[in-house]
Amino acid sequence: MVKRLLVGIAGTPSLPAKIDCAIDIAKRHNAEISLVSVVDVDRLSRVGPVPIGAGAYAQNMRDNRIAKSHALDDNAIEKFEEACNQAGVTVRTIRREDQPLDALAAVWRYHDLCLLGARGWFDYGVMPEPENGLLNLIAKGVRPILTVSETPRPIRRAIIAYNGSLQSAKAMKRFVQMAMWSDMKIHIACVGETETGEPAARLLEEAAAYCKMYGHDPSTEQAEGDVQETLLGMVEDIGADIIVLGSSYRKLLLRQRFGRNALGLIKRSDVPLFMSH
Repeated sequence: MVKRLLVGIAGTPSLPAKIDCAIDIAKRHNAEISLVSVVDVDRLSRVGPVPIGAGAYAQNMRDNRIAKSHALDDNAIEKFEEACNQAGVTVRTIRREDQPLDALAAVWRYHDLCLLGARGWFDYGVMPEPENGLLNLIAKGVRPILTVSETPRPIRRAIIAYNGSLQSAKAMKRFVQMAMWSDMKIHIACVGETETGEPAARLLEEAAAYCKMYGHDPSTEQAEGDVQETLLGMVEDIGADIIVLGSSYRKLLLRQRFGRNALGLIKRSDVPLFMSH
């Protein structure tokens, strides 16, 4: 269940998908939406070395960059609020001028789900690697995170990536416990070797039994090959609308194993990702 949804707002191409997805979840759960706009004034003010006599020009550049960032956010907020009002969904706006990841982590404390764009929460050029920003948010304790791509889409079928690790189990359990979409079809996939060395068939059977306790009738699949390629292939094969991922702090920060795969899927997937740990 979701009662308060936090949406990172910015003037990026994923805005229509954020609006559709957030309002869909809010209406299903009678939830509130909080829009958070963070303008990183410190980063936007960095214009590089300034030649002698060019101080006024540099300051004008800083002011223009900051004003443009605010304007993009204001435009996105206006569109989001209008859509929420038309749908009868309660919405509020939180504005910050701060380091984006720290600001969002602080605001996150009183929300159930964080919704962001997969490849750009902030203005383009403000955060050089938005994918890494998402992983750093998870490492800071912002979880779960739901990312959306640029194209709005209904979410009806999920692939849960499960390898027996505690992290993938936590993500699976959080996903089914939240029950964001009551009519969700679930496919549980174990790709490659399991984290624990246990037989994949047994892990999949136990994972399916857990999901059945929450009213699902999941299908399962054991596969070999590259994790990213195989999961993306499954998305196409079964028509999945979302991938559920889990990873540990250490693996996220060191980009090892599933942390590396999570980063790759953020960059490549055209379907939303539900990420937890």
